[in-house]
Formats: sequence, structure tokens, C-alpha cells
Amino acid sequence: MKYFISFLLVFSLKAAAFIPPISAVLKEIFDGRKFSEGIELTLNHRVLTNNGEWSEVEEKILLENRGMKFIWKTIAPEAFFSGQLEKRTYSLGGDKKIPSRSLLFLKNYSAGSAMEFRDALVGEKFLRWDQMKQFKEGFEPQGDPQTWNVKSQYLEQEAISLALLPTGPSIAVVGFQDGNSRKTVYFDKGLLGIKKFDWLEGKESISWNFDQFSVAVNESLFPKKANFTKDGRDIIQSELMGIRQLSKRQSVEWMKTWQKANKTINNSPVSEDTLRTLLSFR
Repeated sequence: MKYFISFLLVFSLKAAAFIPPISAVLKEIFDGRKFSEGIELTLNHRVLTNNGEWSEVEEKILLENRGMKFIWKTIAPEAFFSGQLEKRTYSLGGDKKIPSRSLLFLKNYSAGSAMEFRDALVGEKFLRWDQMKQFKEGFEPQGDPQTWNVKSQYLEQEAISLALLPTGPSIAVVGFQDGNSRKTVYFDKGLLGIKKFDWLEGKESISWNFDQFSVAVNESLFPKKANFTKDGRDIIQSELMGIRQLSKRQSVEWMKTWQKANKTINNSPVSEDTLRTLLSFR
């Protein structure tokens, strides 16, 4: 009955240009992924380094029950590195670690369910639990659905609104605001995926932007393009090259490659600069 109510509400609100409940938005975007262990993601990145030059990085990510493992290849200079994610820190072997301020970029591609992504948003204060409520207090629909008057019971949230981004109409959710600090997540209004994560910290504006929801896996779409900006300036340009389910044999071969990859970046300062820039906000 609960899911029927949610479906009815989403359908009616979309038809009337209302904003659907965020719980239903998350289910529509993430619950069709049906990920299992041994998923490989391949991404290509262009990274603006501290010396003002662009560096290219090829990245392969293995999703498994024990977490995520990574293989990076920098092009200039050419070098291979491997690492793994431990909580919110990338470990590249030895004492070389790169902390991340946010894992939402990765969660946007790796979350296997609405619940997993919801918890990530709440954990990083891009969403509050009270923003998940669908109806006004005391609304308990019973009997004939035609008598429920759902529209009048829909709970409007001040921090949830429609917004127009350069990539199209979106649903904006402000999960945190305190003075000049604000965190906002933007959902595609057509419920295709996440459009943007936006941080405002004083005078500094930082965002991950996603576009071209064209990579299909199971019953979900993934953004083909992404870019990370700081005060409107591109710092990272990313492209999803593919997502595939690995067989047991392929997973074993993947791990062999991971183990052979150089696990230290101490002798390659240019590559270290590139990886620190790439990983610090994802």
C-alpha cells in the first residue's frame, strides 16, 4: 500500500508540475541498478594541476563487498598507481594517503540502492531526515483512494524547490545552510539522475556537475559527463567510458593487475599533484 501511495503521489505531482517526494526521487534513480559484487567502472579525467597545465588520468574502479579498489594511469608522465578507499581516505600503499572531503562523486556512480545514496547525502549534510517526509502530520489514508485528497496533504518543504541549471530543469534540495555556508544537491526533474552537488563556503563556490544521462546499466542511467568547478572554473573534466560486470576469472585478473601496479607516488611529484587534485573532492 505504501509504494502504491508513493507511485500515485509521484504521478499526480509530476503531472501537475509539483515536486515529487525526495524518497520517491531517490528510488526512481537508484533502485534499478541492481549491482552485485565485481562491477568495474572506467573513467577518463582531465585534471588542471597546480602549475596550470592539464594532465590526463585513466581510472578503473572495482566495486566489491569489501569496498573499492582503484588503478590509475597518468599519461604525462606515464605512471601506474593502485590504491583503495578506507573510509574517506585513499590509501596508495605505505604511508601515502590522500584524504577526500566528499565521497558523493563516487557514490553517484557506485551506490547500489536509494537507501545507500540517501545515507551518503544525509551523512554529508546534503539532505536532512525531515526532508524525506511526504505528507502532513496526521495524514493516514484509508478506504477509497479517490477520497484521499492527496494534493492537499502533500508536505511542501521550504528548502526544496525547482531550479533551472544550464543542463536543464532540476529539483534543488538545500540540506545545510548556516550563514555563508550551504550544501545543495540537484536532481534531474525528469528523475534521470543527479545533476549537481554544490558547496558554498564563504566566498568560495565548489561543485560537481553531471550531464548526458546516456550510459544504461540494468534499469538505470548514469551520467556520461561530469566536471568539477571552483568559483566557476573547471578543475576536473570526467567522462564515464563504461560499466561492466566482471566474471570471477576477470575479477581475479583485475586483482593481479592491481597488485602489480606501483603503490607509491613518492618518486613522481607531477603525478602526485594530479592525483591529489582528482581525489580530494570525490
